Amino acid sequence: MKKTFISIIASAFILVSCSIHQDNYSKRTVSVSGTGAVTLEADNATIILSVITKGKEVSETTEENARKMTAVQEAIIKSGIQKDCISTQNFSVYQESHYDQKSGRQIPDDYRVTNQIKILVKKIDKVSEVIDLALKSGANQLSSLNYGVSDTEIAKKQARTLAISQAQEAANLLAGASGARLGRVLSISEHADYAYPRTKMLKASLANGDSAFAEEAVSTPVSGGSSTVTITVDAVYQLR
Repeated sequence: MKKTFISIIASAFILVSCSIHQDNYSKRTVSVSGTGAVTLEADNATIILSVITKGKEVSETTEENARKMTAVQEAIIKSGIQKDCISTQNFSVYQESHYDQKSGRQIPDDYRVTNQIKILVKKIDKVSEVIDLALKSGANQLSSLNYGVSDTEIAKKQARTLAISQAQEAANLLAGASGARLGRVLSISEHADYAYPRTKMLKASLANGDSAFAEEAVSTPVSGGSSTVTITVDAVYQLR
């Protein structure tokens, strides 16, 4: 008898649980999305450039590279860029080689030393000047130039407000069209996207004395353009 009683209670509990789940699932809801976008002018730039040297002796090649990079950094600092805005991205030393078909072996060539730095320029109007100074002082590879915005918090709040307002407006419209009234928010999620302006990647190397590229790089006007902060919200409202 005890076993039968326990079995009946368990069955009743299962039926109640299913009923509660069914009631929650059957609530009328409406799912909507809203998007808000705020445009900002870029106010900083990040430049990545390198000093590349080649030579037969590793110590002499490394010393030459150090002298040139020191000159590059000193010129940049004198232009008004703070020292803590300059950081080393990569430093490498390796010996190049080529394959000799006659001997069937790799033949050692010159040593190649690369010192790559990242420069944060907090004033857009100084970007051209910094690039010009760096190339004239010994930098011979300009890898990339990226623009950004230092403070996006206000823009994110504005975009979020616009997105929520748009979602609520859509929910009200759908509820009214279906003869219902809009109830409380059951869930809401957010997705952010930050589209920053960016120049093309510059992989041309000046290691072989390509002065034409240097002239083109410093004579071409650079413009930061604008950045867009976009917030999208997905919301589920209860219908009454």
